[in-house]
Amino acid sequence: MKEKIIDSIKKHVLACEENRFTEIGGNYFDEPAIRFASWKDPLFGHYKTLIGGAYKTPEEAYEASFNKDGKNAECREGSVISVLLPISEGIRKSNRLQKDWPSQNWALARARFDEVYISIGGFIENLLTRMGHRGVTPRFAGWNEITLVQNKFTAAWSERHAAYVAGHGTFSLNDGFITEKGIAVRFISAVTDMELEPDTRLASDYNANCLYYAKGICGACVKRCPAGAIDENGNDKVKCYQRCYGEESQKLAVSYGGTAKAGAGCGLCQTGVPCEYENPVK
Repeated sequence: MKEKIIDSIKKHVLACEENRFTEIGGNYFDEPAIRFASWKDPLFGHYKTLIGGAYKTPEEAYEASFNKDGKNAECREGSVISVLLPISEGIRKSNRLQKDWPSQNWALARARFDEVYISIGGFIENLLTRMGHRGVTPRFAGWNEITLVQNKFTAAWSERHAAYVAGHGTFSLNDGFITEKGIAVRFISAVTDMELEPDTRLASDYNANCLYYAKGICGACVKRCPAGAIDENGNDKVKCYQRCYGEESQKLAVSYGGTAKAGAGCGLCQTGVPCEYENPVK
């Protein structure tokens, strides 16, 4: 079952039209990596305390998604499918050269990522249905809202925390997520009642792949951040958000051919750094 799911998702990501970045003659995302976690993993319960009461465990996410159709949505066994999407070299290379604002390719790509996510999420849900199971991609679930509480953004589901449980990698100083394919990646996941063997999580701790935490060196992301949002204490999410979606960013996005609503983003701390496309500790 796992092999079929992995193979099917990889083929869809590489072939779907939504993943075509025509301006550079390639894809937004390279070949994905797929890993699995069990609902029973105690880390999901730990996140309930760590992130806050709004966060949903896989079991709660499943029930919130399927208790509206009049059927019994209660399920105590299931899996989380975590899909790692590496940002393509062409996009990363253009942003690697920037010092103050993101490149046009980076800004346009991140503004269009949602179209790719929708395509992948819909495909996974349909795939699970064809296999006789239910599945939901939390990213687009009606119950998954992002809120700002005490200068911290919280959500009912975290793609990166799910990725950690599944063993994709670890967190970093800039609040990103360093995998074997680097930090310039994105994630989408699905919660399903299909029981699949979970993958082994090899990381020794939450920050094991970050040179700053593992060896006390690097800090390249601190120097790369044009907003001064990163220091030895981590990332100031509010300051980062204001830089990525503020008025100047909106104007830049429009000049690039994007939209003010999407903003231009940034991503400088994910490119031109030792962890851009690999695990630097390994």
